[in-house]
Amino acid sequence: MKQVLLVICLVVLVALVGGSAAAAPGEGGADAHASDVGSFWVSKPGPRAGFVPATSSLDAALAAEGSGKIVFHSGRIGNFEIYVMNADGSGQRRLTRNAADDFWASWSPDGRRIAFTSTRDGNFEIYVMNADGSGQRRLTSNPADDSAPAWSPDGRRIAFTSSRIGHDEIYVMNADGSEQQPLSHSGANEAPAWSSDGRRIAFTSTRDGNFEIYVMNADGSSERRLTRSTAEDFSPSWSPDGRQIALTSYRNDRFGIDVMNADGTHRRRLLPDRRRAAFPSWSPDGRRISFHSVTDWGLEICVVNTDGSGVRQLTRNDSLDAAPDWTSPTTTTATRR
Repeated sequence: MKQVLLVICLVVLVALVGGSAAAAPGEGGADAHASDVGSFWVSKPGPRAGFVPATSSLDAALAAEGSGKIVFHSGRIGNFEIYVMNADGSGQRRLTRNAADDFWASWSPDGRRIAFTSTRDGNFEIYVMNADGSGQRRLTSNPADDSAPAWSPDGRRIAFTSSRIGHDEIYVMNADGSEQQPLSHSGANEAPAWSSDGRRIAFTSTRDGNFEIYVMNADGSSERRLTRSTAEDFSPSWSPDGRQIALTSYRNDRFGIDVMNADGTHRRRLLPDRRRAAFPSWSPDGRRISFHSVTDWGLEICVVNTDGSGVRQLTRNDSLDAAPDWTSPTTTTATRR
């Protein structure tokens, strides 16, 4: 089975733009070839009210806070490539350059490396590169699909999704690609996210018939379901203090971002449903959450305060910018030394 979650994620993007895409990847079903990802295009949707573009005052405030950098993928040149920008949206720069699709990027804890998924070898595989785009190297190599890399907080391991045993499971490997082994064994498990203390991994599972958020110990033991609803819940992201999890949820015919306690309690909607937001990533200081959402420019990267106020648009082009991941200013400063 191909990476079901990634296909669903891209279908989510089609839904977000109200069907403005010419074609969604995987139209033949979840088993469509990975190369279909490149056929997904987003045209400019109609105006959406309520978003505040990044301004010079916002830029100054974020710069003063030293808010780090955000990595994301974009289809602005025709295929998906990895880009990086400052947390105020400035300094956008392309890191990967090839005819295939590179996407779903993840910062290492020290900000020196970026793991990502690529189709350059004909199927989904995990690569790693330096923060400036140099030194790109393949970590996984098998006929199945490997995707959605997530670094452990100590930077020594990478969790990821793999279909190498015939269905999707959570795997883990050393940061150099060695010692790849499964953590989950129940089937239909995807999109891992480490807690800040490295003791737990949240992930998405369809074992109960729809997408739900689960958590397990970092060794794969004690799997436990956190969400229980008829909605589709996926793409978990831990807060830096480990107390909360942000997630994407589909309900009332709208995709949006929810925040809940790490044990699944006290769940709340972060943004109004009209935002059509997805794929949250916490800022290193825990004060903001980045995400992608429909704007009058297209599907773009935005940020919001954790109380739901102050939505700001960071990217602005007629294509698709998606799946942000945030790193801290101290680690990116160290990378430049």
